[in-house]
Amino acid sequence: MIGCTSWLFPGTWLENARLAQGLVDYDELLVARWDAETREMLDRELPELLRLDLQYAVHLPMTNAAQAWEAYQFFEERHIPLLNYVLHPMPHWREYAWGNMVSIENLKDIVELHQRMVFDVGHHLLGKHFPDAWKPCIVEVHAMGVQGGHDHLALDAATAGIIMPWISGQTLVTMEVFDLDALKASIRIWGAVHA
Repeated sequence: MIGCTSWLFPGTWLENARLAQGLVDYDELLVARWDAETREMLDRELPELLRLDLQYAVHLPMTNAAQAWEAYQFFEERHIPLLNYVLHPMPHWREYAWGNMVSIENLKDIVELHQRMVFDVGHHLLGKHFPDAWKPCIVEVHAMGVQGGHDHLALDAATAGIIMPWISGQTLVTMEVFDLDALKASIRIWGAVHA
């Protein structure tokens, strides 16, 4: 399955999901902070999000485990059929009873083993390397172009080739680019390389 981040332009989750609909199978809802305003907006938008022809994952790139836990509980209490949760290996994250849909992303400076992992190719190429031995734990890949010391670019054939050995038939492939044109270009490259 191919997905994208929910930040293709500066808008709401719903506005971004409408852009993604028809291009990808799922939208990874990027929830970078947890406060009353975030909760209220998600409560307003979720009914319409669930009416779109998209599935969803949730990315919680927070540095505060208690806030990430509250956001996780919000989605769990609403019984939304999610494909995956993505957490960063923040301090104290192991102190919470995350369910079996939570995965941990490799960061540029931290690569911490968990039974479910997200392989971010930009973090892998520009920071600490993701160990080959952990490949069987990968459930999702964050795909993007990586050139000249920069990541989150439109996917290119060279970086797509680096990603290929890290995926299996069941791996979610999230185009982690933050621009609609970059998403469309990434999907074209992925289709050509994966054909």
